[in-house]
Amino acid sequence: MESARDVGILLSRENIELRKRPIRAIVRTPDYRLPRDLRTWSLDYLNYRAKTGRIYNDSVLCLASDILSDDVVKLRAGRYFDFMCSNLLAPLDIWEVGRKSPALRGRDLILDAEGRLVPFKRSRLANHIGVSTLALTTDGQLLLVAQTDDNIGSPGLLAPSGSGALEPRDVPRDTDDYTIQQVVINGAERELREECHLTAREIEESSLVGHGRWVSRGAMPEFCAVTLLNLSGDQMLDRSPRRVEQSYVHEFMPVSLAPLRLWDPNRPLEMLPHHRQAVSWPLALGLACLAECIKDESWSLRKAVLARLEG
Repeated sequence: MESARDVGILLSRENIELRKRPIRAIVRTPDYRLPRDLRTWSLDYLNYRAKTGRIYNDSVLCLASDILSDDVVKLRAGRYFDFMCSNLLAPLDIWEVGRKSPALRGRDLILDAEGRLVPFKRSRLANHIGVSTLALTTDGQLLLVAQTDDNIGSPGLLAPSGSGALEPRDVPRDTDDYTIQQVVINGAERELREECHLTAREIEESSLVGHGRWVSRGAMPEFCAVTLLNLSGDQMLDRSPRRVEQSYVHEFMPVSLAPLRLWDPNRPLEMLPHHRQAVSWPLALGLACLAECIKDESWSLRKAVLARLEG
């Protein structure tokens, strides 16, 4: 699946399970540690990335197992710099003076000897978990975020209504029994509130709709949700990004989606025909998952979403 600049994989088989049944999650120890051979080039690479956008080193949650391989999804803590020096390094080859072959072949970090993606449980990369949500207003418009050129995620492109990294604070604190669906929705709604200047009361309901692997970023995991808002598109236009978010968020954009008859999970960019050249990969993934869900009569938000889109 392609977007304006990147490629990735929609995991339809796993997404059916994610929508069908709760899947328990745990945060395991130890935290992710960057392998020694990757640390060799980490400072040089961080210096390079710092010139292309704003960077930070907050604590994030990483995926340490595959959705269908175990009964429990294993998460672990890590740092954002570790993600930058592993997943973002993976599409590159590292050369040293005097060598006739790369000192590090980036593709070997994401593909096995048979050319298949390395499972998360065997991956040497951080694999921090990306989360996003597509927010629909009361009048059926999709709320998009135009990202600034300083945003390291998808600079200058259109992103979902809220997008970012899953963090330890997104894990429920009052229980040890929680699901990956709960954790992802907590993170997606947090990002939505932060980026679109919303309060919890202005969010009606969210549903996890799927995930994929963002191959252009070291095949990292990316999860997406759909959220119903208690605000109209015009009400969102009256708002501006919070000052703390203005380095990353340029503006909010309520837009209309293409007619339902044109929705195709294999062609998500056709759902935003007027903006297809500016669609980021997380946005393309979210649209593809939404197109899958709208055909699934068992999806919990299907009737509510259809009512808004057709109203």
